[in-house]
Amino acid sequence: MADIAHSRVDAATTRAAPRRRSWISRIRITSDTLLGWATIAGFVLVWEIVYRLGLMPPWAFPSPWQVVLAFRDLIANGVLLQNTLASIGRQFTGVILAAIVGIPVGLALGANARVRAAFLPLCRLIYPIPGIAWIPLAILWFGIGFTSTVFVIFFSGIWSIIFNTMTGVQTLSGLYTDVAKVYMAPRGLYVRRILIPGSLPYIITGMRLTYGVGWRVIVGAEMISSITGLGFLIDDARWQLRPDIMVCGMITIAMIGWVSENWFFDFVERRTIERWGMKSV
Repeated sequence: MADIAHSRVDAATTRAAPRRRSWISRIRITSDTLLGWATIAGFVLVWEIVYRLGLMPPWAFPSPWQVVLAFRDLIANGVLLQNTLASIGRQFTGVILAAIVGIPVGLALGANARVRAAFLPLCRLIYPIPGIAWIPLAILWFGIGFTSTVFVIFFSGIWSIIFNTMTGVQTLSGLYTDVAKVYMAPRGLYVRRILIPGSLPYIITGMRLTYGVGWRVIVGAEMISSITGLGFLIDDARWQLRPDIMVCGMITIAMIGWVSENWFFDFVERRTIERWGMKSV
């Protein structure tokens, strides 16, 4: 019995080993990676030199080490986690709502000339209005808090999804449409197998842009219409003359964006457009 148990353990270990190797093999340190980290290190070095030379007032320009200490304190007392989770929740909700509404609208605008003629002028009229201009109205409509901030993110980011999705539909080769007509493909099948997959690279690009716009808008919205979030954290630190905390909030936003770009959006591309041969790997 002991021999059987040992053999099973060995077999399980053997099966798990290739998985570990395949996961580790994905982490490759290339010359481009080293160059990028060297640039970041050079930026921090210049930052420290500017601080030590006193080129900026110390009450407005923290040193890198002061920012590290501020990070330690904010993590220890839970303030950074609380405000980060608040911002991520609003950002996630606003972007998802923008996708739920924007993708079908973009598909309709791209696929139907009459719909495009009716609604595209209105979209182009509203699109240039900056997101921060909607904050006062959002506060009047929804009050200060979660809903008003999500509305501003939604209304600011939906246009990138709409216009990119519309462009993706319009750039589909007429060959696909003609083949679908020849084989009398049902409308639902055409949308599922041709329209959406063919437009997916543009849809993902629109989602990336909406995600970036959302972070730019949410900081301003939280400064005005919220008592939590990274925008509130940054603005509150301004009143305390704590530039180190302000920089902590900015770096946190940058790191969240980096993780989202390099893990979530790249993962979606690998699972969809690269697997389908719509993008060179």
